[in-house]
Amino acid sequence: MSISFPTNTVVLMIAAMIGTGAGVWFSLAQGLRQVSVAAQVQRTWRWGAAIVLIAWLLVRLALSVNPPGGAVLGAPFITAFLVLGILAGILPLLISPVFRKIVRAIPETWLVGLQAIRVAGFLFLALMDMKLLPAEFALPAGCGDVTVGLLALGVVYLLANRKPYARALAIGWNVLGLLDLISALTTGIIYIGPFAAQVAASGGSPLYLNYVLIIPSFGVPLFALLHIYSLFQILSARVDKMVGMSQELATRIT
Repeated sequence: MSISFPTNTVVLMIAAMIGTGAGVWFSLAQGLRQVSVAAQVQRTWRWGAAIVLIAWLLVRLALSVNPPGGAVLGAPFITAFLVLGILAGILPLLISPVFRKIVRAIPETWLVGLQAIRVAGFLFLALMDMKLLPAEFALPAGCGDVTVGLLALGVVYLLANRKPYARALAIGWNVLGLLDLISALTTGIIYIGPFAAQVAASGGSPLYLNYVLIIPSFGVPLFALLHIYSLFQILSARVDKMVGMSQELATRIT
């Protein structure tokens, strides 16, 4: 079985991941500009985020070029990148008041709009058409990503125009986006390993999959964090509003 390396598709996937990482960094930098903290603190967060994102992507690319044992990276590698990436974005939100202020200060349309990059999910469909990905994974993952990416543009429009129902729809869209990521990860774990073994057994090289798997080990954690940050923004704003109304009502009563 002769398999041509899908160079053009891989280049587009890597470009999409670079764009995602850059977009996340610019969003954090924009939030930093809106927060009143010392210049040194701003530099620390700005450079720290840049170093983490660049190192993360470079290590992941290196593992694609020179995979351990010359084989397709298994679920433990992908899971490790996924979990560590999400933890790297969640822990500061939990323990750092400064980071919570930064996230709250990021323009809400940026957090949503960056998800439009997920229209690149059509690349999964292209690889499926080339018989380079199993349909059981590529079809739901590709269609799901394209759908979430296109819907992101509509949500951005509603938020930008301050429609009264925009934030309620944004919550639903965020939940949909997270469910799509979970679905893609689940089907990927179930079907990509056996598919790679099938390709190898038929005489082909499945190593191109190591580049495809950059998406769940770099892009998916970042997209998940964007959803989480967006939900944090919306829900914390609602809580603040409810607290303010309660305090105002208590003042009037007394």
